[in-house]
Amino acid sequence: MKTIKLMTLMLAAMGMAACSNDDNDIIDNAQEQPLPLTITVTENPLQNPDAPAQAPGTRAVVTTTSTLSKFTLDYQYFYGESMYGVMTVSKDGDGKWTASGTWPSTTSEVSWYAHTDGDFISQPTPYLYFSVEEQANSQKDLLVANTSGTKSRTGGNLHFTFDHACTALKFYVKKSTNLDDYTLTVTSIMLRNIIKQGNYDFASALWVPGTTRTDYTLYSGSGKTLSSNSETGWTLLNDSEDDYLFMIPQTLTAWDGSTDIAAATTQTYIQLDCTITKNSDNVFSGTAYIPFGATLSAGYQYNVKINIGKNSLYRSPNTLIINN
Repeated sequence: MKTIKLMTLMLAAMGMAACSNDDNDIIDNAQEQPLPLTITVTENPLQNPDAPAQAPGTRAVVTTTSTLSKFTLDYQYFYGESMYGVMTVSKDGDGKWTASGTWPSTTSEVSWYAHTDGDFISQPTPYLYFSVEEQANSQKDLLVANTSGTKSRTGGNLHFTFDHACTALKFYVKKSTNLDDYTLTVTSIMLRNIIKQGNYDFASALWVPGTTRTDYTLYSGSGKTLSSNSETGWTLLNDSEDDYLFMIPQTLTAWDGSTDIAAATTQTYIQLDCTITKNSDNVFSGTAYIPFGATLSAGYQYNVKINIGKNSLYRSPNTLIINN
């Protein structure tokens, strides 16, 4: 066995000596060698325009780099032709990030695209196709990041600063003071006609919303009798203070109340199954509608407060439930 090892070493040394006379062979061989890849990660937290100094707190929990355990890393570069690849990056028990692959090229500029969900598309420009789950408890926060560089310029080290690509919303509801003489009880609250999918462009960090729409159930269950107290009357519809409903960033056009609700397929409204009584007399029992419009921006967390009053509760169309 010792003789075999010595012979092997001698042959290897001869091979190295032979290659040392041909610089082109060295470059070609280096191109094929596995190249170490190290990764570090940070994030830009969700912004809350109502409480910018407060740490972010839907039915799905916000993902942070402390809770993130893995993500997908797509890459592309040019080496005679366009080259593409994908790997998985995972965090071990010590918090160290490890990639399932290695640096793909010693000399080429490599573009890297990190994401926690969605489908990466490389052409015509790199973007991510993403669809929000309709079942709120199946939703996931979407984190995205990208960088580029050569092996020599980066030293083989990639740093990703993740952004939250979706909008996170927390919903509250209460009865307006102009309904103080009435008892309002709700059994279902839905947000209707929300775009559920779109393309996130890595270069511009902008969304191109799709056309497929869905509805989100904000509450369904036993009757909630709402209060009008300005301080304590707000009822949280999310599962907890740490939960949010995630949505594709978009502009919501409110139903104008003048058309039949069945025709308002691209307008947004809140649908309530509710009962309204006054002095034990039934005023209304059935489905009511509240127009709802908003601009939802990526990376923001919004507290949406639904104040149900006389001037917002519609039958369809043109008819307020209570107009006196």
